[in-house]
Amino acid sequence: VKLLRTAFDVRSYALKNWRKVIPELLVTQTEVHLSAQDENLLQVDLQGRGPVQRLLLLPLASGEPRLVRGLLPRLRELARRRDTWAGFVVPHMGASGAKVCREAGVGYIDCCGNAYLRFNSVVVQIHGNRNRFASRKRPRTLFNDKATIPLRILLENPGELVTTREIADRGGMSLGWVSQILQQLHSKGYVERKRGGGTRIIDPPRLVGDWLQQYTFEHNSVFPFRMKNSRPGETFQKLRTLRPPLFERYALTLDAAVATLRGQLEAKQLHLYLPDLSHDRDRALKMWSEALELKPAGYDANCFLVAPTYRFAAFFGMHRVEGLRVVSDLQLYLDLFHSHGASRPKAQTAVISRLPFLVETPTAN
Repeated sequence: VKLLRTAFDVRSYALKNWRKVIPELLVTQTEVHLSAQDENLLQVDLQGRGPVQRLLLLPLASGEPRLVRGLLPRLRELARRRDTWAGFVVPHMGASGAKVCREAGVGYIDCCGNAYLRFNSVVVQIHGNRNRFASRKRPRTLFNDKATIPLRILLENPGELVTTREIADRGGMSLGWVSQILQQLHSKGYVERKRGGGTRIIDPPRLVGDWLQQYTFEHNSVFPFRMKNSRPGETFQKLRTLRPPLFERYALTLDAAVATLRGQLEAKQLHLYLPDLSHDRDRALKMWSEALELKPAGYDANCFLVAPTYRFAAFFGMHRVEGLRVVSDLQLYLDLFHSHGASRPKAQTAVISRLPFLVETPTAN
């Protein structure tokens, strides 16, 4: 089965295979197409005896609870339209994400046949279908892209026990694959495992220190540009007002991320992780350079579009700050650790103070 890695993949799969995705009891009275107002949304027209009811589905790359929670306001905004209900469509909605949806009173459909829909007199609850899109490749090392997602989850609350199923649900991975990662972590002495009780990190500083031996920001592919307006503060505003499909397809890192976390309006340089660069590089560079009014540059570059070596994990756990998308504190620390520049020590210290565990303070810059 082809993995669904992006929201675009999910949208395309659901549109092509909607008879498999939409619950069977709705299929006979259903039409599915792209929304005329926003082609990133799937519109499901339910035709009964009365007026046509619309269900707008917002595609997500995963059912991770943090991602679901972050987009609840947009879903509620969509649902304000007349005769319209809104929900998510994801590759697979795990138990944690499903709980968030139910508690928020919003629906979802996943590409594995699970669903929770509640509107008018219609109530649909389907669960128990396994995740057919979970990665089952054997991890090559603990610090390769998706293999780091269990580490990231465990490091969010280092002292807490987390079950294998919780990690699999949040990361969109199979139980067997996650078990392999946890077994490797245990064999290296990074974690403690309790039978039936979950896993927790024993020594975060050692784990992160070993991680930093395997990763630096220089592993990413970076494309330098010059902003038309030399003040990145103006580009921050452009990022806030991006329209689909770009407005949710980036994450700030390095100086710009630190500036955003500090509430500053400017940063000397902008580094943007872009998932699209991993798929159609030329098209992505063209779209982003036009959207942000960028020109290719050399030594005078101040905006860097980055194709991440962590194609999936770099975006895991990212958060919204002042209308901007910023990588997780852990990813920001990893990116900053080996980086150079006069302002970097202060930036590194600021990020370290946000982490829920002690780590090494860089000294060589």
